[in-house]
Amino acid sequence: MHDITNIVQEHGLRISEATIRRRRSEAGLGSYIAAEKPGLHAENVVKRLEWAMKYKEWMAEDWKHVIWSDESSIWIGVNPRRQWVIHPPGERLNPRYVKKTFKSAQVKVMVWACFTGERLGPLIVCDEGGISADKYEDIIYDGLFSLIDDLLEPPDDPETIQITDENTFLFMQDNAPCHKSTCVLEFLAENHIPIMEWPPQSPDLNPIENLWTELKVRFHQRFLELFNHPSKSLEARYRYSEVLQEVWYLQGMELIEALIESMPRHCQAVIEAQGGWTKY
Repeated sequence: MHDITNIVQEHGLRISEATIRRRRSEAGLGSYIAAEKPGLHAENVVKRLEWAMKYKEWMAEDWKHVIWSDESSIWIGVNPRRQWVIHPPGERLNPRYVKKTFKSAQVKVMVWACFTGERLGPLIVCDEGGISADKYEDIIYDGLFSLIDDLLEPPDDPETIQITDENTFLFMQDNAPCHKSTCVLEFLAENHIPIMEWPPQSPDLNPIENLWTELKVRFHQRFLELFNHPSKSLEARYRYSEVLQEVWYLQGMELIEALIESMPRHCQAVIEAQGGWTKY
């Protein structure tokens, strides 16, 4: 990957950058921000393709029974989206047009969540520090098991036949070290939780990534409404946890339903890419 300045410097060209830009335009080439994708080794590509082939016949109704899960880091006070502004000449530093940052207090909160195609699971705000296998067991117990209890709860209507059992869902987790630890896998097996074998380096196949994007945007909006600046105090972290959970639970099922409906297209995209990167 090279920008125009690098091309000129690396190749020792005696040509102006303006000339290169003109020639680039004449050739119909543009300058773009490089797409960011996880690195894929040959074995990753093979496993991604095998996974897509395994599930290529699944319809949206099948994907509804997967319990999708993931962790994500949220930087407090940091806008997760780029901001473009239009302002009059000389108004660049008008507070109305300035994107505010808070370099003095870098505050990160780690969250875990899960959902199915028909129900939003809990969002758990993790303790400070990394997630060990022991901590992840606690998350599973508090988060995953509570969702499964809801899924297996008998219907209120006595005339409704209950056909849901422990074999009607499939738990998805990625290949993070704490997820694949022996104690965690044994804990899941002891509790009869079937696990979907997940291909490495495949966040583009997990629809929860889209929920993270929306959560971060909506949380940042609430942060600007409720707080003046990020804080590392325990009281502030408690408030951040409250707001994060409020934002998570207030989202409707419309986006989730659309994400589940898109899963057959995800599989097809991986197959067409022969296990490589997709647009998702």
